[in-house]
Amino acid sequence: MRRFYVCVADEDVSGAHELLEGLKLNNYHVIPAQTGAEALDACTSNDVDLILLGQLADMSAEEVLQRLRDGRGTGRIAAGIISTRGAPSHDLPAMTRLGVGTFITKPFNLPIVIVQVESAIRNKLVKDLLQQDDGGLFDTAYTDPLTGLRNRRYLLERLQEEIDKSGRYDYPVSCVVFDIDEVVPVDAELGAVSLDDLLAEIGMALRNYSRTFDVVARYDGTVFAAVLPHAPLEDAVGYATKIMKEVESTTFADPNLPTQANLSVGVVSSSGKAFHGSDFVLGEAMRGLLQAKSRPVPRLVARWLSTEDKAAPA
Repeated sequence: MRRFYVCVADEDVSGAHELLEGLKLNNYHVIPAQTGAEALDACTSNDVDLILLGQLADMSAEEVLQRLRDGRGTGRIAAGIISTRGAPSHDLPAMTRLGVGTFITKPFNLPIVIVQVESAIRNKLVKDLLQQDDGGLFDTAYTDPLTGLRNRRYLLERLQEEIDKSGRYDYPVSCVVFDIDEVVPVDAELGAVSLDDLLAEIGMALRNYSRTFDVVARYDGTVFAAVLPHAPLEDAVGYATKIMKEVESTTFADPNLPTQANLSVGVVSSSGKAFHGSDFVLGEAMRGLLQAKSRPVPRLVARWLSTEDKAAPA
């Protein structure tokens, strides 16, 4: 598996240490630089995928990026800006023109930063593939840009595929739908973390507890969904319960805005011989989710779909 290269250019060595170590722990090859000249040399000498630019004494972030865009072999490096909370904002039109798509704030919220880095590199790979005219091997229409999970379109297509396969080979498939029920700031005066940050972290929790062949997606707004092949109802309930407990026990994550959240969950499972369509299965999971929202903790409703349940029209 390829390791991606990230150049972190910031004259504040101690302030960037947490970011450097966090990227290394997530298997990125990290190249530190303390000046713009060092950053340009690193990008010229290495196959850098992403550069994160903080404060530099010898040149501005805009100058570094302009030189990269004009250079041979460095024009397609993804770029992000590191800023300090409360500091003057960058020239956003200039940054956008130079291809900056990621903005990271100190103090670092590492789970969110890792999601942002993953998204930046993924978008770079997509652009590279499109420029190579590989026939759309990587379709951005299937990915949620905020969380890095799959989106509703992909979920619906894969749910139907898994239902069809379960019918052919007679194995169970489950669909689990999560929604954020309650967001509570630990400190009422400070308030809660931003919804985008919260969604990104819940997306990470879902990814961490899912198998490689599960389909995990941000369905819409604050709703997430998962398709679990070869998972009977009890396994799907166990999966959903683990994620509920993980979210409820976690304090998300901006250091200045500690926040707690709760989930409601609807779970349905079907055997391969039940012959239900994806719209019906997902609809029943959504109906369970609505019922769960009116229940006391744990807010989870689960049921097995039998052949007697009304199937969705073909």
